[in-house]
Amino acid sequence: MQYQESAASSAELLRLVLQRIAAHGGAYTPTTYAVWYEYLAGVNPKLVAALDQRLQSAEPLAQAEIDQLYTQHIHSREVGSVEAFQAGLSELLRRLSEAAATSGAGAAEYSKSLVACQRELAATTDPAVLNRVIQSLVKSTDAVRSTNETLQKEVLATRDEVQQLRGQMGALQNQAHTDPLTRLRNRRGFEQAVAEITRGRKQYLAGCAVLMADIDHFKRVNDKYGHLVGDQVIRAAAQVLQNNVKGRDVAARWGGEEFIVLLPDTAGEGAAALAENLRAAFCKTRIKRGAKQEMSEPVTISIGVAEAVAGESLEQAVGRADTALYQAKNSGRNCVRLADGAGATAAAAAAAAGELQGAAGAN
Repeated sequence: MQYQESAASSAELLRLVLQRIAAHGGAYTPTTYAVWYEYLAGVNPKLVAALDQRLQSAEPLAQAEIDQLYTQHIHSREVGSVEAFQAGLSELLRRLSEAAATSGAGAAEYSKSLVACQRELAATTDPAVLNRVIQSLVKSTDAVRSTNETLQKEVLATRDEVQQLRGQMGALQNQAHTDPLTRLRNRRGFEQAVAEITRGRKQYLAGCAVLMADIDHFKRVNDKYGHLVGDQVIRAAAQVLQNNVKGRDVAARWGGEEFIVLLPDTAGEGAAALAENLRAAFCKTRIKRGAKQEMSEPVTISIGVAEAVAGESLEQAVGRADTALYQAKNSGRNCVRLADGAGATAAAAAAAAGELQGAAGAN
């Protein structure tokens, strides 16, 4: 759903959302925010009714219940949009099919009529018969012309509908693969991009690099400055990725404060150099909060890098990059770590330089 609330209204709603989560239970997750936000905004009547009924009980809301509300009343709505699109396309194809079938039947009847008239012409010289044959030909010709004109009109009439359906499909695909907060790809969008990049590649991911980046001490930022500032930090990290990830490289929000980057045909050394550039650029970012006040401390990121090897799946490469990310966290944060495997030795020198620079600003 595209929310229409003003910035001020959204801020007030978010404040109320946090109060509801604290009062009724549940984790501070995007799913929980979405449920309470739509409930308080009054934009989802079915969700409001279901949640009102549940709140009649004094028992705290379990996260599983919140997730179920999200699935039934928010996620299912997105699925319904896709189903509505499919229904529209199906109806359009049915109409065209019927028009084409009618045209085909008319053409077949016209052919039969021509054969019959040819036989009559060959068997007589009677002017009355000839006149009847001519009238029959005129009638048959008019009928098939009318049928073809009907088909043409139907095709023209549905042309605009086809364009609208294409636009709807594009919008649905974009929503399904885009993170609404950062406008980066989401996990589904990232996996789709990987599938497109690797299609037809015999080596699959071999020779590509995967970066996993995580904002350091993000919970502390949320606790100290609030979730609105936390969202600003996430958007700032996304902007750094957009400014530095170019060409066929793919950046996405993996979840929460974690991001992922795929670098096609990039060895460990090049991936480590880019990771260091991302780390340094984010260190320079300054987050503005209410009344243009600046956060009192810089925010940093830690990055894990893995160069995919032959026969390795995306999940395995991501797993190694994630392990390297945790090594960076355990090494003081604000640094880059290389996963064990191909390319790690070649990239060690580039990573080491970044770690030394990052150590001074580690949180």
